[in-house]
Amino acid sequence: MLGKIGVWRHAVAAGAIGGTALLAAIGVIGREDNGERFESKVVTVQPTGDDGVRIREVVDQDFGNKQRHGYERIVRTDFGKPIDIEASSPDANAEIDVESVATGDRIRLGDPDSTISGQHRYVLSYTLPDARLSTGELALNIIGDARKPEEFQTDRFEIVVVGLDLDNPLCNAGEDDASGGCTLARDGDVYRAVIAPLKPGEGITIGGTITGRLPITEVADPPIPKRRPDNRLALALATIPIGLAGAGAVYAAARRSGRNEVFAGGAADAAYGSLPVPTGDAPTPIAVQLVADDKMDELATIAFVPPKGLEPWQGAVLLNERIDRTTVAAWMSGLVAKDAITLTEEDDGLVIRKGSRIDRLDEGTRKLVDQMLDYKDELELGTYNENFGKAWAEVSTLERDLIARSGWWKRLPPGGVRGGGTASVRLIAVVLVFVVFSGGSLLTALLGGYGGTLLALGFALLVPAITAHFVYRALRMARSATGSALVLRTESFRRFLAASEGKHVDWAWKQGLLREYSAWAVALGAADAWGRALANSNVPPPEMYMSSPMLVYSMGSSFASTHSPPSTSGSSGGSSSSGFSGGSVGGGGGGGSSGSW
Repeated sequence: MLGKIGVWRHAVAAGAIGGTALLAAIGVIGREDNGERFESKVVTVQPTGDDGVRIREVVDQDFGNKQRHGYERIVRTDFGKPIDIEASSPDANAEIDVESVATGDRIRLGDPDSTISGQHRYVLSYTLPDARLSTGELALNIIGDARKPEEFQTDRFEIVVVGLDLDNPLCNAGEDDASGGCTLARDGDVYRAVIAPLKPGEGITIGGTITGRLPITEVADPPIPKRRPDNRLALALATIPIGLAGAGAVYAAARRSGRNEVFAGGAADAAYGSLPVPTGDAPTPIAVQLVADDKMDELATIAFVPPKGLEPWQGAVLLNERIDRTTVAAWMSGLVAKDAITLTEEDDGLVIRKGSRIDRLDEGTRKLVDQMLDYKDELELGTYNENFGKAWAEVSTLERDLIARSGWWKRLPPGGVRGGGTASVRLIAVVLVFVVFSGGSLLTALLGGYGGTLLALGFALLVPAITAHFVYRALRMARSATGSALVLRTESFRRFLAASEGKHVDWAWKQGLLREYSAWAVALGAADAWGRALANSNVPPPEMYMSSPMLVYSMGSSFASTHSPPSTSGSSGGSSSSGFSGGSVGGGGGGGSSGSW
């Protein structure tokens, strides 16, 4: 048992390393965040019927590291509500959803139940039925709305007008009411305008006098922009050795700083050495050596008697380096061994009573026993009792104070629960939060600053190292030479109890030590082995029953329920005239805004 730490500690450290690799694999950390933007838009305008225009948008959208459902387009309805809506995408869901909003009709492409990130292409087509081409004027807002400006930049925006012959073609790009900024030039049978880039908040309006119709020319879609390489798997694999190095370094440092002082010499000197007696002369150097926790086990032997001068609960603290409910239970079993209290298993449950030697207890311990018994002669365990619970907590505090003053540790004496108390609960809570949100938007937002590769690798080093600091802090606890001697004696006796047979129980019974040894078995975690030896012994059942310290172990749930309280549970135009000039941004009909959802 000496030098052993819980496997769960290594599991938590490994979980931090694996969790960091998972974050890198799913792109929460390590992905360069270029921000949301439109890499390219090609909008084709084609006349349909007397007054309508067919709009076809080829949109290359980069969601960056953001988790989005898809492309969103709000179309103003002053040229009529968009009809004949069609959409497709080679690499994303293009399911169509249309809803009327204050600024027009909102068209959303994507799956409301799933999200995507990175680069994707969408092709959206719709008809504005009342573009008023019959007036002889084209005045069309391609994008932009002062009520809801463009949120993202478009790196390259191209407009292509097909099927119309225009006189004095106009193109305006920029903020609302701006003029110029782009040119709508004839290119064979089509007109083209390119704006690179179109900044957030800017819009585009085209116009001109319609002098006739031209043949409809097929406009080829632009090539899909080059996709960024996906290095997530490589980065995830790289975080593993970095995390191991960080956690391993902390583990090694904790293990080294937690080496115990041990009296120099062999196993006998380590277990039974002592400090020199002060003489008033110059202090005599103490011959000690430093021994790591996992090497202490090699210095223990087998002892047939418990450490002289120690109570069972003290032996439990020395061995396990923690103070918790098990050490309080060991305190109880020690009182049973002294016959200061008795435990009896009856039909109604476990009953605790005053023992024949309760008057031999010191005043403080006697008061605690009285409080545990709810100031009565006996108490049936199994249901919460406030006085019992308060006394139980006071015993824990008493143990912490005594251990703090014992001098058995030169660094970090046990002062709380190691492996099951507040600190561990907090750590487990952090791990649970980490797992729950590892793929969600909350953690993505919190870790957004680790978008670069170098920062992600730093994160992969830092998180496992910090986790290891808390997980392996227990290794930094270092015993003094006296504490090491006592723990070696305790471990040696534990080995005897764990390997005991029926004949050893018979011997303890004949020597009048059965109750004392049973109490030590409960305290040192050897109750199962000692119980099997009891069953194979020649101790008469009445006498065996008198070894009631074992009831503290077998009826642990009764103690727990007694000391722990129960839990509680757009407007449209009305004139036959177009009403649009096309002479500035926002001076046409249609338009609207675009973004993501």
